[in-house]
Amino acid sequence: MRPPAPLARIYALILLTTVFWGGTAVAGKLVIDSIPPLTAGVLRYGASALVLSALFWRRLPDVAALARRDILLLVAVGVLGSFLNHILFFFALMWAPAAHGSIVPATTSPVWTMLLAAWLGGERVSRGQIAGIALCLVGVVLVVRPERLLAGGGLGVFFGDLLFLLGGLSWAVYSVLSKMAMRHVSASGTLAFGMAVGTTCLAPLSLLERPWAVLPRASAVSWLALAYLVVAGTVLSFLWWNIAIRRVGAGRTAIFSNLVPVFGVLLAWLVLGERLTLLQLGGGFLALLGVLVCQDFRPGADRRRAVHRA
Repeated sequence: MRPPAPLARIYALILLTTVFWGGTAVAGKLVIDSIPPLTAGVLRYGASALVLSALFWRRLPDVAALARRDILLLVAVGVLGSFLNHILFFFALMWAPAAHGSIVPATTSPVWTMLLAAWLGGERVSRGQIAGIALCLVGVVLVVRPERLLAGGGLGVFFGDLLFLLGGLSWAVYSVLSKMAMRHVSASGTLAFGMAVGTTCLAPLSLLERPWAVLPRASAVSWLALAYLVVAGTVLSFLWWNIAIRRVGAGRTAIFSNLVPVFGVLLAWLVLGERLTLLQLGGGFLALLGVLVCQDFRPGADRRRAVHRA
């Protein structure tokens, strides 16, 4: 049996995951320029499930050998992570500004996850983690420029923000249930099965977008952006995220999602030429500081967590 990966490597994978997910906003805009959102979801998660199945076919779960509880967990993981979260996010964008989409899910899902992990998974929430969450929330709000929120208003924006909030909750439940499912199923197997379930749920709805008429006219840029979403934004990111959940816990892993809008703003500056203000740079520092505060790097901390989870 191979020894577990060093914690430094696990945290590096989580950090890269947040960078990749930060780039999905830019890639997503390029995709939906010529590919409808639900159809893009089917292509994204369907292709990702196929890639994971091809790479890790030996680790795929034998459904016939799984207990009924494990099968239900895998189905719930797919419905929450690849279907419901996708639906809530894109429908929310129809009502609320994109800036709200950068703030609400990323800053609320870690809070939901820590609470759920403490309630269902027995993970402790320390005072330091609460302080770290507060720093992350303040930092992320500054990074996405709070003056943009003042431009919103009305019942429609409130409804969109509510969908974003529900999306954050669905992601939190997904994170906790993924950890539970991975007690008996590998991380890659959990991902492949879950994405297959999500694709199956999205496919009937995508027919309303008439993909057979739209896809032949899709631009090369949209296809390249979709390839980025599949490889970097889905396969690698989801795989590394689940590995981190299994190693350091759902609560500590989820805190890093606060860095997604930070890297999203940075990548938008690099790729799209958007300017960063001192306020945004300060917010990025606070978000990074909050992530560090939420982690326990004291000697023996990893051993104490392992004993506690056992």
